[in-house]
Amino acid sequence: MDSDCLIKLVKAGAKEAVVAAMDVFIPPAVKRETVEEAKKRGYQDAAIIEENIAAGKIELAKPRTASLRDMMLTKGEGEVFSLYQRGGYDVIASDDDKFLRKLHLSNIPFLTPAACIVYVARNRGIEKSTAVEMLERLSQYVSRDEYMTARYAVEERA
Repeated sequence: MDSDCLIKLVKAGAKEAVVAAMDVFIPPAVKRETVEEAKKRGYQDAAIIEENIAAGKIELAKPRTASLRDMMLTKGEGEVFSLYQRGGYDVIASDDDKFLRKLHLSNIPFLTPAACIVYVARNRGIEKSTAVEMLERLSQYVSRDEYMTARYAVEERA
């Protein structure tokens, strides 16, 4: 999971449900961005993420040495991509448009923060109303299309 996705899930109040439903791995660069740098800037999200790392709900994973292809990405995205390339991961979770386009063109499966909420709502038993509330809080950070698609997917589940 990259920094964009992790931070948006925290802001939406969905991170706890997501980390309970999925194995979430982040590389060192994402920890630096979401915890160390965020603490210096006074972001309260940093403490929440740090607690989850300490409790093992979010796992740190060391990426392989970056390849030339990885260098076209930001530090955090490059490490996330390297982790995926190493193997053993099902998807990459991100909300960065440029990164998502690269993943799509490379046929690499990905989830956005809204898709993570839909997954948890459909597969891990959170109430539909809870998922809708999370999506409402997330709506200010994602496109209207993404929000509406995710909301429809949550509300239409059987």
